[in-house]
Parts: sequence; C-alpha cells; structure tokens
Amino acid sequence: METISASAQEKVLTIAVPSYNMEKHLPKNLPTYADSRFGTALEVLILDNASTDRTAEIAEGFVNRFPQIFRLLRRDSRGYGSSINAAMEQASGRYFRIVDADDWVNTEDLLRLVEALKTCEADVVQTNYRKVLMATGEEFPVRFHDVEYGRLYTGFSRCRLNAPCIHSTAYRTRVLRQNGITLQDKIFFVDEEYVILPFLYAQSVIYYDLDIYRYLVGNPAQSTSPQNRAKYAGHREQIVRRLIKVYKSAQMNPDVRGYCFFRISQAAADHLTTLYMYLPDRAEGRRRALEWERYVRGEEREIGEAVRKKALLLRQLNRLHVGLDFYEKLKKGILCK
Repeated sequence: METISASAQEKVLTIAVPSYNMEKHLPKNLPTYADSRFGTALEVLILDNASTDRTAEIAEGFVNRFPQIFRLLRRDSRGYGSSINAAMEQASGRYFRIVDADDWVNTEDLLRLVEALKTCEADVVQTNYRKVLMATGEEFPVRFHDVEYGRLYTGFSRCRLNAPCIHSTAYRTRVLRQNGITLQDKIFFVDEEYVILPFLYAQSVIYYDLDIYRYLVGNPAQSTSPQNRAKYAGHREQIVRRLIKVYKSAQMNPDVRGYCFFRISQAAADHLTTLYMYLPDRAEGRRRALEWERYVRGEEREIGEAVRKKALLLRQLNRLHVGLDFYEKLKKGILCK
C-alpha cells in the first residue's frame, strides 16, 4: 500500500491509548501504528495517566522515532474517563477511536481503514475485531451479521443485531466534540457510555469488512473479570443510572430510541447478573438486586419490564446457590437466550 497523505491541518484518524503503568503492554501495542505508510494521516495520542513505571519513557521513544504519528500527553490523574475526555478535546483526526494499552491492532487493516475514512461521511464507523486469549494466544474473530459492508446506513436498527462495542467503534470527532460527549471519571465500565451517548446525535453508520482490533481477554486485572465485576458493582450501577437518566430526558428519533432502549436494557439486566451471581455474599447480592429492580421499574417502566424475565431466573439461581461455572454454561444454552 502506498503512503497515505493527509493535510497538515487535519488528520484522518486519532487513536487514543489511555495508559496507566502499562510498560508490560505498550511494546506490543505501539509498534502496530509505527508504520511510515500512514504518512501524516494517523495520530496516536498516548495518555500517560500518572504512571509510576516506564510508560512515559516507552512512549517517548515512539514519539521521537515517529513524531508525525505519536503524541504523548502527560496527565496528573489516573482516571480513565477523564483521559478519554482529554483525548477527545485534543484529537486532530476527523475520526476518533480508542485502543486500550493492553490491546493492539492489525496494522494492514488499519491502513485500509484510514484510507477508507478519507472519503467516509458516516458519523459512526464499525469494524470487525478479534478476541485473543491471554493464556494461549488463540484468536476468535467477531464479525457483523446481516450488514452490507461499505454501505452508508441512515438508521441504527442493525446496531441492535450487532451491538457496537469499544473494540469496534469509531466516531466522527465533530459529533463527539460539538455535542459535549464526556465520560465519567475514576470508575470502570465507561465504555458503555462511549457506545451509547454519541448515538443521541449521530445520523448514520457504516460497516467496513476490516479486522482491526485485537482484544486481549482472560486478564484478571480487567474490569470484566469475575472478581472486579463484584468489587466494582457500584461503578456499573452509577454508569447505568446515568444512561437511564439520559434516556428519559433526551430528545431522540424512534430509531435512536430503539437502539438506546436495547443497549440500556442490556446494561440494566447485566448489572442484575453481577448482583445476583457475582457477589460472594448471595443474600447481600439478592438484597441489592431487588433494590436495583425497584429502582429501574420506578425510573423507566419499559426498561423494568424488559429485564423482568431475566431477573426472575437470576433470583432463582441465586437462591439455589448456582455457581458461576454452571451459570456460564446456562448462558450458552437455551435458558438465557
């Protein structure tokens, strides 16, 4: 592929790499952008969130070697949400996406994406990705279903079939900035805000048959690990409360409302799973889950109704002290479909 050109005033794509004590992972992450074929079209913002290890030193090495691609933003806060907020403010690219520091990208497909974005008009961009098992390196492709790649869709009905996630999603930077999109700080699970809030203002979506993101799974330090889901259950609740509040008050067309209803109902139900199944003290989990059910029904009756069936099942599993291993098997079977 030839070198991609872009104007000096505007990059094509900004990638934010929030990093706190990531000296172990950055040597795998950063080289996947360090390719002269990007020319001046790609911007990678490495956000050093008050790291105490060699994160900044490693980042500076890439800034010195590829100054046209990398920028290092030193911050005095460890907060992930404020890190992304800072990146959205400083991004020079027409499009914006996030790659966590312990993940990486496929360089060849990223080159193709940047080329495609030069003429793209969509507000939301979706690309395929792969999950990579930390223990074995085995890869599992995640692809979109029932979409025409390269077609500009002006509705989001297919986003309910293929739920956007942080690993698949890029946005037109203007949509984020002009509408004041911000993520909450110093809490986990803000990726749910990232894949819901911008849709309130987006008008179109496009899917590219490109396999960009490599998502490392099986890391016990991740927020999605069983231990952290239990430990930070309050964070998840704070996120979903904000989403429900926005859903109640925002002006949305029916198509966007359908997408937001689907995603927020999913998040509310998943929080019930955390409370009923992941908290070590099952009685405490049941008490908190019942409180959560009452809150959701009181705030937004339709969302409360959407999670009712799953709540009944989870309550029975909780009372029977069904373990997480068996619950995971049930999720893959008919009971939880």
